[in-house]
Amino acid sequence: MKQSLINLILFSDRRKDLLLLLREEPKDIDTIKELLNVDAGSIQPHIKKMKDAHLITEVKKVYSLSEIGKIIVENLEPFLNSIEVFEVNDKYWKTRDLTQIPDFLLERIDELEGCELLEPDAEHLFETPKALLEKLLSSKEIFTFVSYFHPDAPSIYAGIAENGMKQVLCMTETVIERLFSSYPEEADRLSRNKNSKMFVCRKPAPVPSIVVTDRFLALKLFENDGKLRDQILVATEEKALGWGKELFWHCMQMAEPLEEKPGF
Repeated sequence: MKQSLINLILFSDRRKDLLLLLREEPKDIDTIKELLNVDAGSIQPHIKKMKDAHLITEVKKVYSLSEIGKIIVENLEPFLNSIEVFEVNDKYWKTRDLTQIPDFLLERIDELEGCELLEPDAEHLFETPKALLEKLLSSKEIFTFVSYFHPDAPSIYAGIAENGMKQVLCMTETVIERLFSSYPEEADRLSRNKNSKMFVCRKPAPVPSIVVTDRFLALKLFENDGKLRDQILVATEEKALGWGKELFWHCMQMAEPLEEKPGF
């Protein structure tokens, strides 16, 4: 009975690893054994099955992906990475509302591979995590969209602007009003500084917050019931930073420049 390509590839880690390995370049059996940490007896049956399925070709004992194999592997890696993104933090993703993330980014969720979930402990719920603060203060450009007020934020962002880092800061109306009413000095420092561009979002926020810099991405998502927990997805890979910037500018489509101080 002929085995389907789906079963052939997905039901064997060895075959998946072999296909992904050959994506880089053709390799002989000794190189394959070394890189996959296998012996010839255990890998040869898998190679034969892949050759029979026309996914791998052999010329002078060097193995390559066939044209069909190249097409499959080109689509296989994002698929496997997407699964890994969800599996690593499965409890988090199962309870999060993803409907406000645009389809073109959900289709590339694999670019968040390597994300870590940061959960502040009970004693530091209202503090900016030290690891994030250090990365933030050493960034050269900062893009922030936020829909809730954090008491640390006014002094942190005012200091960032005065230290010469360029930032685009977008807040919902309620956050803007809280900033100017409760922290007028920091608000004035921000609004006057040439390194800061401030925007206001007058529509329902698509995400609670996103901070993306040249060093990291920090993202919060609403739960399915609309509630917000203090859990932050953090990534540092270049692809994830690009993904985060696209989400930020998607959020910014609902914003407008802050032309004047809010009235109270």
